[in-house]
Amino acid sequence: MSRTFILYTLGSFAVLSVMFIGGLSQFLWQREMNRAITTTETLFQASKEPLERAVWSINEASAEQIVEGLLSLEVVRNVWVETPDTGTYGKPSKIGTQDAITYDLLSPIQYSSGGKIGTVHFIIDRDEIREQVTSVVVSTIVSIVFYLFFLAVILQIIFDRLIGIPLTSIVSYLNTPGLIDNPPEVDLLPDRDDELAVLANSLQGMVKKRHADLKQIQAYQQNLEDLVEKRTEQLKRVQDELIQADNLAALGSLVAGVSHELNTPLGNGLMAATTISEASSLLRQDLKLEVLTKEQLEEQLERIAECANVIEKTLARARELVQNFRQVAVDRQSEKRREFNIDHIISETIATVQPSLRATPYMVRLDLEADAVIDSYPGAISQIVTNLVENAVKHGYEGRDAGEVLVASRRKHDGSISIECSDTGCGISDGNLKRLYEPFFTTKLGKGGSGLGMAIVYRLVTDVLGGQILVASEVGEGTSITVVIPASLRSARSAA
Repeated sequence: MSRTFILYTLGSFAVLSVMFIGGLSQFLWQREMNRAITTTETLFQASKEPLERAVWSINEASAEQIVEGLLSLEVVRNVWVETPDTGTYGKPSKIGTQDAITYDLLSPIQYSSGGKIGTVHFIIDRDEIREQVTSVVVSTIVSIVFYLFFLAVILQIIFDRLIGIPLTSIVSYLNTPGLIDNPPEVDLLPDRDDELAVLANSLQGMVKKRHADLKQIQAYQQNLEDLVEKRTEQLKRVQDELIQADNLAALGSLVAGVSHELNTPLGNGLMAATTISEASSLLRQDLKLEVLTKEQLEEQLERIAECANVIEKTLARARELVQNFRQVAVDRQSEKRREFNIDHIISETIATVQPSLRATPYMVRLDLEADAVIDSYPGAISQIVTNLVENAVKHGYEGRDAGEVLVASRRKHDGSISIECSDTGCGISDGNLKRLYEPFFTTKLGKGGSGLGMAIVYRLVTDVLGGQILVASEVGEGTSITVVIPASLRSARSAA
């Protein structure tokens, strides 16, 4: 700003000075030219009377002396006197006579009557006059220019001292790198109490205040980061505990369901064993009394055979349930990675869920076509399938008399496995869909919902299995959740 001000000020000053000098030069030129000519003419007028006396008295020496005196003037180029009686005094000029100034010489006695005794001619050296005038004008102009130059220098020094240097100091202070982070401890304008000093002090005060505010904000931020980190660790620990509790609760539910399911084949087996015991007692009694007939023997043997067949089937069913339960329970608790058939794990998981679903009007249908052996965590997959099926039953078909949950598996072209759990229930609204994976978010608050089901599914899919989860839902049309996992967890982590 100071440079701009100086530029405009000195520029305006220079333009006005040029205009002033131009006008002054023209005025001085005209004035000096008129003065030189007037002075010369005055000198001629002053020498006219002595020259008339010298010519009248035919004093050639005096006339010649007067002519020589006039010729000695620098502004006079030539002077000569022509008389009808005594001839010519001086040397007439043959060049430039048209510029000669002519005066008539009159008789001193007959002055009043204008008796002419001769004529004096003189030629003014205008080039000399012009040089003299030019010298005067140039010296005057040069003096004025030097005066104006020194005046401009003095004005610039005064401006720099009063405004330019203080403004430069203020601007340099404001352009200091990291001014707010580490303001320099300097006084911008010491020993000044004018407006610029007040401005500089105000700016320094503002910078110091912003520095203090920044330090306070940084302290708050650090404390907040520490607090957030601490709360995050606590939340993660609580979440892990809740996930473990959810695992145990799910395992307890499986135990209850399997126990209930085992009651039927064990009861049937017990009834068949009792029937065989009764038939054996009857045969032993009839044989002892020797009243056993062939028909009775065949009838009891057939009855025993039927009961043995019942016992065999019921024990096989109980053995299948126990094996499925043991495999799922071991996988969930150990979370050991191993190679397994994905369709077998899904079938075993659904088999353990079926007993709890038989008390409801809902059913699970399987469409397993992956038939792939993968290297992953079977317990995590089992828990994912269980949570997805339970969410579909609890939330998708709430208040409905019937419903079907479809669990399908497919092998994709890149070798990965997709597990899809879909229903035709009530669907999920857009607002709830955005918060689907938030821990403790549930629409069944106070009705048995913990809000951890989908959060656990998301953590298992992304963190444990290295896969991704996709959700598509429309209110009133149903929900489809697709889990995509790599066939080999080792290769997937190496690629990551």
